[in-house]
Amino acid sequence: MEKRIYDAGLPSSNAPFNLCVRYGDLIFVSGLPPFDAEFTRQLREAREQGKPIPAFPDIAFERQVRIVMDNMKKLVEDAGSNMDCLLKVIVWLKDQRQAEEFDRIYRTYFSSREALPARTRIQAGRTPMDCGLEVEAIGYVPTIAKHKPAARGKRGGARRGK
Repeated sequence: MEKRIYDAGLPSSNAPFNLCVRYGDLIFVSGLPPFDAEFTRQLREAREQGKPIPAFPDIAFERQVRIVMDNMKKLVEDAGSNMDCLLKVIVWLKDQRQAEEFDRIYRTYFSSREALPARTRIQAGRTPMDCGLEVEAIGYVPTIAKHKPAARGKRGGARRGK
């Protein structure tokens, strides 16, 4: 098996990690903070030029959650999977009082209650650049079942079930 890297075309902040790694049928999504394309560009440029890291912009918490979850969905799909195939999600919130708002948005990324992964949600002592949250995940890539043609029964044969 080989390790494959996925970035779903998301902008790089030039940090020392990969956004998503697939090994066999397992996928590992790095902790994703709510960095949009513009802030990611600013981070990358600051790192490349040896300048101080910029302050995280004032973005509404709901928007931060959507940035994180949209990016996670893109990464999972780029690796050949989908959100319903996540097995474990870890959520760090800057403020646990925002848990219900997070959960309301989070649930919309899954097809049903049964599809929800196992999850840990904790309040972090500090998040990257003091943003509102960071989320990481582990999942799998579903195998495509090969369908066998239905067996043709003989007339007059025994019936199964009633």
